[in-house]
Amino acid sequence: MSSATTAFAGYSHLFPGARVLVETDAEDLAQLPESFPVVFSDDSLSTARLLREDGRSWILVVEGYSTTKGTRLDERAWAVSAVEPDAEGLGLTLGSRLPTG
Repeated sequence: MSSATTAFAGYSHLFPGARVLVETDAEDLAQLPESFPVVFSDDSLSTARLLREDGRSWILVVEGYSTTKGTRLDERAWAVSAVEPDAEGLGLTLGSRLPTG
């Protein structure tokens, strides 16, 4: 299991096609901790967790949070369409938004 894991999004919110860099020393998603912080480009914070949908596909679930401008975003789930190793960890590309709850 990775000793320190933080995800960074290049936007204040997520959408299909967005990239999220998970800074970690884990070599694959299965080695990540159960939950980890997400830092957005506007410095807003949330917590994420990765779930296995069908034994193969990954889902990124991000808890509800408020952007620094005050926009409230409810918990959202995203299909992970691609995972690419990066010098600093793992790069995730998000696919479609999925229902939560």
